[in-house]
Amino acid sequence: MKLDDKIMKKAEDLKKSRYGRISNKRRYNEELDLSLGESYRKINFILTKKSNGKSSPTAAINNMSNGKRNIFNVGDMVWAKTGKYPVWPGIVITDPETNKFSKNENMVPMLHIYYCNDAYKRNWIKMKQISKFSGKEEILTEIPKITTQISRSKLKIKWNQAVEEAECLAAMNKDQRISSFFANNFLASNSQLIKKAVSSTEEKAPIKQPSLLEKNVGSDHEQQALVNDDSEDHPRNLIPELCRQFYANGWVTGTGGGISMKYNDQIFIAPSGVQKERIQPDDLFVQNLNGEDIIIPKPEKKLSKSQCTPIFMCSFTERNAGAVIHVHSQEVVKLCLLNPESEVKITGLEMIKGIYNEKKGKFYDNDEELIIPIIENSKYEKDLVDTFKVALRKYPSTSAVLVRNHGMYVWGSNWKTAKTQLECYEYLFKITIFKKIHNV
Repeated sequence: MKLDDKIMKKAEDLKKSRYGRISNKRRYNEELDLSLGESYRKINFILTKKSNGKSSPTAAINNMSNGKRNIFNVGDMVWAKTGKYPVWPGIVITDPETNKFSKNENMVPMLHIYYCNDAYKRNWIKMKQISKFSGKEEILTEIPKITTQISRSKLKIKWNQAVEEAECLAAMNKDQRISSFFANNFLASNSQLIKKAVSSTEEKAPIKQPSLLEKNVGSDHEQQALVNDDSEDHPRNLIPELCRQFYANGWVTGTGGGISMKYNDQIFIAPSGVQKERIQPDDLFVQNLNGEDIIIPKPEKKLSKSQCTPIFMCSFTERNAGAVIHVHSQEVVKLCLLNPESEVKITGLEMIKGIYNEKKGKFYDNDEELIIPIIENSKYEKDLVDTFKVALRKYPSTSAVLVRNHGMYVWGSNWKTAKTQLECYEYLFKITIFKKIHNV
């Protein structure tokens, strides 16, 4: 027997089960892959022939969605299934490394997909794992188990935001869709597509280019945060505005205090050691959830990231906060001086109703007891992380932690909730101090 024949026989034997036969499941999958590969080659041949031999993108085909044939091309919105993750919305775009959006790998047709709301992560996905994009209600009806798969709060939020982004993109024509998804023109292989899209839509929806920012060296996929946004609710505009308000209230005097917001899985952070009432939009630092810098201010500004960053990140990861505020409140310091214990208890005041009970998932009633933990101060902010985490685990209901002789950290699901609770806490602390001083 020849060597090649021996190798082929060994490969066939490996496919067989212990009963000496090839499993039906394996045979079915191989036949499916081969049939898809043949269909894929046929459609490519037809489309290439129609293009008169000229080099042009060719459509890709699959036979998913209840036997309906789907043809995909650059700019199409799809559902893609990867690993244990639920089906995820994405867009078909060329691979920047190969300059192709489809390929045949070991007789298996594949498409190159960029995922929505996932920091420009991308992957080659088998055609049989891709279907035409439909809305949220349709996919949940078709695949009910998605609800269980996204039961974790962080994944649920991210998936819903991804679907919302995909639905917005799906409502556009392909040119607008591509220009909106790749607003920063960061993919060289897609630059011609983007230029075409921009030129055809610039009068309707001009793309804002980044300005006043210094991009840190890193992955091109993280340049999404470079897009400027002049809306009032964007962190670049909100953080400076709120810092001015906090300064006016006496909460961030002497360059102390800080604030951080989560926005599309990016963390915007105020700089350290600066006059908070003079912060500008381009003074902010931006990092991802892993703590890696995405954007830093221009070097000539000589700014450093807030010393509170480790505590901010702890609040984001441990409590899924949307915004965290750190203030050097005089009322907090006074209350801690009057309260040597490791916690403050408040009850019977109306403003307790403005505080969110994170354990019960609802706001307190005014007749409930509010308990806020106190941790001891340290020389450096980063040294507070361990005791801060202990306080979070010991007091699962709290949305604030007091730092003795220092100040307070307060967070919420978004900036409005965090700000509202900060104001309520300040009110409650003033009344509690009055009661303690006057033995009321």
